[in-house]
Amino acid sequence: MQRKHIRTGIALAFLLYSTGTRADGVSAVKSCETDNDAPEDNARLTILPNGESRGSDTAAALIKMARQKAKEGKDAEAIQWAALCNFSEAAEQAAIKKDRTLVLQYLKQ
Repeated sequence: MQRKHIRTGIALAFLLYSTGTRADGVSAVKSCETDNDAPEDNARLTILPNGESRGSDTAAALIKMARQKAKEGKDAEAIQWAALCNFSEAAEQAAIKKDRTLVLQYLKQ
């Protein structure tokens, strides 16, 4: 009986670990690069780093701008643009900021 509980605990720990490792910053940016859907209504009102509202800018368009800013050496601004692509996904926004170095390296390619 005790072994069954240990196996269940190990399986649960593995499940939690594997779910938590999916949200990394580079993966989040890569998923945004192919997202050409119109943003949700509340995302349209977001103020972008350039002071304008997002409007109909797709996630892919935001990553394109992030890539441009990264290549210009404006790293902080590039991360701001990249993090906005996942407006409703706080975990992915946090992952982009946490994995800043890897995200910038990817954007500068």
